[in-house]
Amino acid sequence: MRVCLLTEGTYPFVRGGVSTWCHELIAGLPEIEFVVYALIGGPGVVAEYDLPPNVVRLLPVPLYGHQSLRDYNRRDLGPLAKRTSTRALRSEFLPRFEIVLTEIVRGMEHGSPDLLADAFASLYVYFRENDYDWTMRRREVWEMALAFFESEAFHARFMSSLEAVELVRSLYRYFVPLAIELPEADVYHTSASGLCGIGSIVAKRALGARTLLTEHGVYLRERVLELARSGAPISDRTVKKNFFSAVARATYATSDVIAPVCSYNTRWEEFYGVDPGRIEVVYNGVDETRFADLGRSPARPTVCAVLRIDPLKDVPTLIAAAAIVRRSVPDVHFKIWGPAPDLDYYETCTKLVATLELGDTVEFMGSTSDPAAAYADSHVVALSSISEGFPYTIIEAMMSAKPVVATDVGGIREAVDRFGFVVPPKNPQRLGESLAKLLCDPKGTVALGKAARAFALERFTQATFLEHYRALYARSTTACVPV
Repeated sequence: MRVCLLTEGTYPFVRGGVSTWCHELIAGLPEIEFVVYALIGGPGVVAEYDLPPNVVRLLPVPLYGHQSLRDYNRRDLGPLAKRTSTRALRSEFLPRFEIVLTEIVRGMEHGSPDLLADAFASLYVYFRENDYDWTMRRREVWEMALAFFESEAFHARFMSSLEAVELVRSLYRYFVPLAIELPEADVYHTSASGLCGIGSIVAKRALGARTLLTEHGVYLRERVLELARSGAPISDRTVKKNFFSAVARATYATSDVIAPVCSYNTRWEEFYGVDPGRIEVVYNGVDETRFADLGRSPARPTVCAVLRIDPLKDVPTLIAAAAIVRRSVPDVHFKIWGPAPDLDYYETCTKLVATLELGDTVEFMGSTSDPAAAYADSHVVALSSISEGFPYTIIEAMMSAKPVVATDVGGIREAVDRFGFVVPPKNPQRLGESLAKLLCDPKGTVALGKAARAFALERFTQATFLEHYRALYARSTTACVPV
């Protein structure tokens, strides 16, 4: 069996989170061949993982820049169509392009995911014969898009001509997956309902293939939060929000099975009209021998956080909570492990540490290749995110017999509720008070950690996780739900 695993901005070029899930899935199913179809957002990315031997191909798909596709590595992308036909442009491309524009202007409440899915499939077929760059740079395409935005009252009021041009340039990049021929596979498994989901949509509607979606965080919610922070014009944010919403709904509509990593995500999927019969929750799992109860207890009261230093993790709230904990636990030590891809955000965090005079309390440890050791050398694990799916750091900590204090986002409550504290996001007071309560009760904290490990052994083992996906793949090759 061969599975095409579609990723976006994650595996194998970024560590942690979804990438951890991808690597554990592939390495844990050596009997299955994998092709990794990876959307990448910038040049010069390098693999952060050694690909397991059952990865038979890595296909990096560039979503950055506006240069010709032929300027990228042709060997990686495969053959690109060269035909230029004005007749095909007008009769085949423009009508489908108009459908896409209509869907992304309608918004999430009024769009038709089936129309969009069929339009994507038709455009994919069109680009098997017709040159992508020639098509997307044609005057007719740009004029249609600009006229379309100008015809809508909201966009005519709020969108300048320059903003409209920039939006069309964005669509040029978002459509790249339609230009790249999908690798041959038995199952197309997308790791998000975002741009990488376009490949899954096409696999279903153009190729009649079996498709599977794993939803980690709620992709659309995270894109909306990202757009809100971007400072982009309101018209730009609105169109992109609608575009990502339309793609998410079409990905849901064309997936034979949707396997969210927690029950929380099913609320969003059902809101988007997914039949509950197509939803099957598969919790992430970790290796209980790697993340073990080592019985360590550092001399200094220690809070561990293993995360990416990123706005979604809301590190300033964690830092502010440290100041609160220090009032009742003066010698507390906060160890924050993880990479800092956004240097401006990292600087904001370090400045806050200095402003709050927490230099002896909060320490940024950098990336770690051994999170098990980081958990072992702590008393409590913290997570202050404003958006999550079902984060590995939570179940790794629990498997390491450490209680957790985390924000009530995504599926965190499903794991942590009885084995730590779940607090509101962006509330350093509640986060700090809960951490202090655990640190001031060493015996109770140890007992809670052991109970957390026992629960994790029941629900979140790597073996259970892998067996779920082995069964899903096997079912996919014997039965295909027409969607």
